[in-house]
Amino acid sequence: MSPYRRLLLISIPFFLAFRSILASEVMELEGNIEENNMKISAALNRFAEGSVKFSKKTKGFKYHYTNPWYSKYSFDIYLGEFAKRDNVSIIRIEAPKYGMEKAFRNYFKEELRKKDATGIGSTAGFDEGVEKLEKKSHFVSQGLNVISPALSVFYNSRKSPVYTSGDMLTRASFYILTDFLIGGLAYYFAMNNNHKKSMMDNLLNKEGPSGNVFESKYGGVVIAAIVVPRLYRMTGSLEDTATHNRLFELSYTFKY
Repeated sequence: MSPYRRLLLISIPFFLAFRSILASEVMELEGNIEENNMKISAALNRFAEGSVKFSKKTKGFKYHYTNPWYSKYSFDIYLGEFAKRDNVSIIRIEAPKYGMEKAFRNYFKEELRKKDATGIGSTAGFDEGVEKLEKKSHFVSQGLNVISPALSVFYNSRKSPVYTSGDMLTRASFYILTDFLIGGLAYYFAMNNNHKKSMMDNLLNKEGPSGNVFESKYGGVVIAAIVVPRLYRMTGSLEDTATHNRLFELSYTFKY
């Protein structure tokens, strides 16, 4: 088996396992489920700019809304009703991060307070202890990602409802460990299989391997180990920045 395949076999399950971790929260909604469904659908389409699709995988709920694969947002919204309680609906929100799940929850609460969820949304007033969001840059986030995915996480999490402090620590730690673990293993493998000049060759100034890991036989493995986490974070960076900026465009305020 080639070293490139080995690297993929190690890294892909690692990233998929991390990606499968979801945050979720349940809310109760007063009113008829069909009316609530119309409000949720309108509010969700407004937030995601129409990038919403209906799914038949309802997990026992009546309705399930999610994002298409090409969407810059990531969410799963389930809507159902209680068997023994009339005119009460239940909504389950699933998102990749606790902060994002809470941002969706607060967004829905604000939207459902209005008579018409399709109306222009804004918060009334500016409470003490609440800050307005500031727009974030895709260029800065992606640029920091090239240096280190953890730096991109730090940037996107600063003063953003999309992240909680726990989300930030978990994801930054994940990328730091990924660079050390996968990158370190790739470096060790490449250097361990790199032919080195003997002491006599050095004394006689004979030509031979430079000792530079990137010029070694398996230097490509090291480069791949560096690139893979950054490619993975590239999608997360796009999603984080797009979600934060959409909340900014809707003029919502949040307590951090």
